[in-house]
Amino acid sequence: MTAPSTLNTLHRENAVEILRTLPELSVDLFFTDPPYSSGGLHSGARAQAPGQKYVGGDVKTKYVEFGHDNKDQRSWTFWCMTWLSEAFRVAKDGGNLVCFSDWRQLPSLTDAVQGAGFIWRGVAVWDKTPGRARPRMGGFSQQAEFMVWATKGAVKTDIGVCLPGVFSERLPHPKRHMTEKPSGLARDIVRLTPAGGVVCDPFAGSGTFLLAAQEAGLHWIGCEIEPAYHELASQRLGGAT
Repeated sequence: MTAPSTLNTLHRENAVEILRTLPELSVDLFFTDPPYSSGGLHSGARAQAPGQKYVGGDVKTKYVEFGHDNKDQRSWTFWCMTWLSEAFRVAKDGGNLVCFSDWRQLPSLTDAVQGAGFIWRGVAVWDKTPGRARPRMGGFSQQAEFMVWATKGAVKTDIGVCLPGVFSERLPHPKRHMTEKPSGLARDIVRLTPAGGVVCDPFAGSGTFLLAAQEAGLHWIGCEIEPAYHELASQRLGGAT
């Protein structure tokens, strides 16, 4: 069982350090959106600040920057293996992992997920809708991000949940976080957690996934190392710190 002092707590510490303190077999769902360290095909582009990589030049909103987003492909994969290995230890048997990725990091993430011990079950799609697409001349628009789904052991079918493979939801602007994900999607994903279960988001950002868990009456554990986003997420969660 997870210690009561840890449940329903948003930590402002390094995610790996917090995961190492959690007991084995204590989390039902890891639902998270880690820094992608993406936004470019070359090291110079990846080393830019997130606001340069992920926010279009025509966007007027100024978002708070976040760190830990400048790894190259190999170091990002190694880092994912580090936190995913801890997540595997902490996950309950039959527990789920749902982790966001963009198209560039999708192959590396699926490798890391399996290397950590999870069974890769598939990929779901967040369709941002045509109004949020980034056109690419001569090819396909960038209109989607992806959720890698994996389990620790067999899939639990007794919760009676069957989710779609594509979630079409247009995120309102301005966003709270430059890489924010939709609330409706989050509410659907936390349904994978049984009543009274525990949802963990090691990279909470503005707290959308944790808030969905809280609204569903579930326990939650979160980490967000950036002070501004930790404060924002804490406010959304009703002052829990």
